[in-house]
Amino acid sequence: MDPGEIKGAPGFRQNPAPEAAADTGHAGFLLGRVISPGSALQLGAYGLFPPSSVQQRILTPTTQPLTAKSAGGELLWMSFAELCGGLASTADYLALAAEYRTWVIDDVPSPAVESSAGTASAWQRFSNMVDVVYDQDITLFLIGIGPLDWDAAASGPTGSRPTSPADMARVAHTLSLLARVQSADERSTEEMSGS
Repeated sequence: MDPGEIKGAPGFRQNPAPEAAADTGHAGFLLGRVISPGSALQLGAYGLFPPSSVQQRILTPTTQPLTAKSAGGELLWMSFAELCGGLASTADYLALAAEYRTWVIDDVPSPAVESSAGTASAWQRFSNMVDVVYDQDITLFLIGIGPLDWDAAASGPTGSRPTSPADMARVAHTLSLLARVQSADERSTEEMSGS
């Protein structure tokens, strides 16, 4: 057993009954998607269009400035590296959640593949961000090339885990509530479930 591993019952988010999840006040979160690879067609189906450089904004939710690709109305669009790879804190995520009800996070690295973007500290911030957006009922779109498989990262060999097994298991449980939209040559979970 890994010394940092916590044993116990599975998280309540892992296998919620569909109607129970909708009744818990997380209807906004459930509208989100995990999209891979994030083609124009995939994004357009959800009314998402990559922002142009003129839409870029510097935000200072608390003390840490963050560069958003777009921030207006209720939509916040940021890169994984900017939101999770720097010095942003849970307080920053809470402040952003109070202002923006839909978050688009692009360039999400695969949690199953080591990369410079997916450091342990970045994944820890990602874990904190996922907790905030779930608890605040934010609609979350995660866009990345993939494989965006947090279950595999949580159960993989200790050396390949981007952060602690407990944190990745919690992230996997929460993100399992989001439908997956995959490349055209793969069937999405929405197509398979008839959503």
